[in-house]
Amino acid sequence: MSLRFSSSVFASAFVTLAVAGASGCSIEAAGSSGTSSTGASNGAGGGVNALANTYGGTYEVPVPVELTAAATFDVTEIEWTVVGGTAHLAYNLPRALVGKAVRVDFTGPVDAATNVATLSGAAGTSTCQIAATSIVCNETMQGLLPLNSDLTVVETLAAATYAGPAADRIAVANRFAGDPIGIAHIDLTRPGVAEPVVVDDKGKGK
Repeated sequence: MSLRFSSSVFASAFVTLAVAGASGCSIEAAGSSGTSSTGASNGAGGGVNALANTYGGTYEVPVPVELTAAATFDVTEIEWTVVGGTAHLAYNLPRALVGKAVRVDFTGPVDAATNVATLSGAAGTSTCQIAATSIVCNETMQGLLPLNSDLTVVETLAAATYAGPAADRIAVANRFAGDPIGIAHIDLTRPGVAEPVVVDDKGKGK
């Protein structure tokens, strides 16, 4: 197993260390997507960890009240741009929720009168209310089915990063896998940071 980190992701790498240990994988830093800055800015200042037109945020899964504490997940890199009245949203679903790499991508028009973006993509739909410092997107993603979440990874990450019972995180993951709806909260004051990705090296890493 080999571990390779860039300086921009070292602080958050512990989130996937447990996964690498469980699966015999190495970890590398995900690169910036290279989104053009035309017609948009990151709105949150610079810094070595900031990626153009990307922001941090959270992903929330609607659940019964007893699972509320387990149903919000950090997302370090959310792409958001608006160019010529068309918005583009893309990000990886939290690995702590689905246990593997699942990227979603939405595009659609912004209503300037209401500040609402109506987006769609292969995964489904995302309706986003845009404010000065935040964006809230309600998403229905039936196009992800069957999701086949990796619950072993979900459990491993829960044990490493979640203060509550790992069983609650697994329950949330199961609900999402059966009905992938959720709410993406984008913090326009929080610069995006490239997240670590797990690379399967077939056990050949050293």
